[in-house]
Amino acid sequence: MTPIKTQDTGLRTKIDEKLSRWSVAAFGIGAAGEAVYLGLFNTFITIFYNQVIGLSNTLIGIAIFVALLVDAITDPLIGIISDKWKSKHGRRHPFLFAAPIPLALAIYAIFNPPEAILNEVDNFTNYVLFAWLASCTIFSRVFLTLYSIPHLALGGEMSKNQNQRSRLFSANSAFSYVTGALFGFLAWGVFFDGDHIRAVDGVVVPGHLNAASYAPLILLACSLVLVAIWTTAAGTYKHVPSLSEPPKQQPLSFKGFFKEILLTLKCRNYVVLLAGYFFFMIASGIYDTLGVFMNTYFWELVPGQIRWFGLVSAPCALFGALISPVLMRKFDRKPVVIFSLICMAITAQLVVDLRLLDLMPDNHSATLLPLLLCNAGVFAFVIGLGAVAMMSMIGDVVDENELETGLRQEGLFYSARAFFAKASFSFGHLVGGVGLDKFVRFPSLAVPGAVDADVLFRMGILAGPIMGIASFVAVFFYGKYHLTHSMHIKIIAGIEEHKRNQQQPKAKAT
Repeated sequence: MTPIKTQDTGLRTKIDEKLSRWSVAAFGIGAAGEAVYLGLFNTFITIFYNQVIGLSNTLIGIAIFVALLVDAITDPLIGIISDKWKSKHGRRHPFLFAAPIPLALAIYAIFNPPEAILNEVDNFTNYVLFAWLASCTIFSRVFLTLYSIPHLALGGEMSKNQNQRSRLFSANSAFSYVTGALFGFLAWGVFFDGDHIRAVDGVVVPGHLNAASYAPLILLACSLVLVAIWTTAAGTYKHVPSLSEPPKQQPLSFKGFFKEILLTLKCRNYVVLLAGYFFFMIASGIYDTLGVFMNTYFWELVPGQIRWFGLVSAPCALFGALISPVLMRKFDRKPVVIFSLICMAITAQLVVDLRLLDLMPDNHSATLLPLLLCNAGVFAFVIGLGAVAMMSMIGDVVDENELETGLRQEGLFYSARAFFAKASFSFGHLVGGVGLDKFVRFPSLAVPGAVDADVLFRMGILAGPIMGIASFVAVFFYGKYHLTHSMHIKIIAGIEEHKRNQQQPKAKAT
């Protein structure tokens, strides 16, 4: 990576004003609520519905695929509505205050399907259970979007300065990864720790394979979601008077809705980011679907061992998120993203590939867990490093679009990115679910240590080389991004000049 040279024009404007630590922290803490939800959903949803309840991985994959596609459509819709929203509470905050309660209720419903469905075991009730999972997931994702899209757009509005914006998204990533890791530690180390007797067959299994272990964890998750998101809403409310005003009101229609999404594709740099993120999220969907299955059956780790992944990942991800703005100031955004993506693609599959080549220690070996933890730490570091840079890139593209069109549309650009990301992420979940059933042929009510070796080998192929292909394709597309630091300085100067030119006629008129 080559250091960038910055220009000092000697001019100080409102975009250079430094945000207080409280404002940065208040913006970031909302990500804790989102991290708790995503931790539950991405980590436990597949193994809960497959190994605890008995729904096939294919139906689980289809349910998540359908739910995330619906969610992908609502993302830009909520972004556009948020961009156009007019109220005394601003464009973003009404959504931040409204989202938490229905989101918490939806989370509870996902992990508590009606007993009437669970008591019957036949094809019809399986499809009813599939419908329950799909519908509850749709509602939960819509209400999460009701918070997340206005929240991301708020970060783009609170400052137009690259460094200040990087601080906001760095805090956002830090809260997200630390909370996710600590919540995972509690789940594995407290709620799922020890041996449990599975009610269905009386077999002794780890806690995450026992339905009764989930109830207190879900109540804790719902409480954390409420507190975190409302804290962000209240803590950033003082900034409402200084945020961007909505554009001239235009009627919202489905034709206009899709037209606005397509308009974002006129920006070349934005298309490149979307393409790269598309393949990155396919890999992420496969990785998340298989993660718990790999730890439980492939590596044969118990909850007391799995809990340490969170404690290792938290400081590493935090360090990556905090150092990302420093590296971006020195090397620019693109080199940081490319470096982090290459490292992600390698570390996500490295230990699996080594096991397939018989180059890793045997399960239950004293050296296995330390090696897995070291790999997980590096993976978490580059995730934190890249996440901040990726989100900051979107903010820069929004500035580029404002200079070209005169419109400030953070909500649209962040939500359109989420649209394509969730569409690809849902496809990744579908590939993972169908792959577990049709390619891996993973059995139901499986017991760790008793799964056939051929099944575990096929699961390693899916979680290693197959997943890795999409990761490296993402690197190729991010390499086509061309918005540099020096170009962004000129863009901001152009925006400020345009605003001054607009204000001069008004001053003369008065």
